[in-house]
Amino acid sequence: MVSRIFAWVAGFLIVGVFTIATFLPDLLRGYVDVAAAQAEVSSGQRVYEIYCVGCHGASGDGNGTAAEFLIIKPRNFVDGAFKFFHYGESGPYPTDASLTLTIRNGLPGSAMPAFPLLSEQEVTDVRSYIKSFRAGGWPSETAGTTTAAAVPIEGTTAEELFQNATCFACHQLDALGTVGGVGPNLSDVGSRRTADEIRQSIVDPAAVIAESCPTGPCPLNTMPKNFSERLTEEQINTLVQFLFEQK
Repeated sequence: MVSRIFAWVAGFLIVGVFTIATFLPDLLRGYVDVAAAQAEVSSGQRVYEIYCVGCHGASGDGNGTAAEFLIIKPRNFVDGAFKFFHYGESGPYPTDASLTLTIRNGLPGSAMPAFPLLSEQEVTDVRSYIKSFRAGGWPSETAGTTTAAAVPIEGTTAEELFQNATCFACHQLDALGTVGGVGPNLSDVGSRRTADEIRQSIVDPAAVIAESCPTGPCPLNTMPKNFSERLTEEQINTLVQFLFEQK
């Protein structure tokens, strides 16, 4: 009986050794191939393939699988015209800051959602990957395409200024019916901040970053930094007074 059990165990060992010897090279080869393929994919490409490819397409031409169902078509990064210049750039190419703002905040009124939870590095990487699609390359920001003076924001009432400065894209403000979910809720900002603090947040938004936003920690470098150039002193006073009254 013992000899028979020993024979069975020996048989299993022989089969196991044979199986390993036969298939291990292929298994290892497959693992190495997958690891190599992942190493070749940049962080920007990975982010793009997770969040962007469905609308903008694998080649960046705006013909993703979801594009046919959208009334406002996704941006064609290859040779399409860019339309959103959040910092008053002269175009035809948005600055990195403008691209970052579009990625972070999305584009209200379109199918472009906000991605406030991406890390700073992920935004930087996917921004570079998007620029790599451009036919003929993407000019540097020192090439003269973004050196125009800041474009003034029009409007005299707080409602007009809040709309024209696209504050609604980030901030909820019940008084105006806006529901932006990226930046702090401004519906009661007057009970939390002094008028001077509200003014500082407009003219120097990087001076103090709010601790929390609707989706978690407030993202850095999201709010435009040139409102002091694009708004007159009177317009800033109008906005400050209106926001301070929200309590």
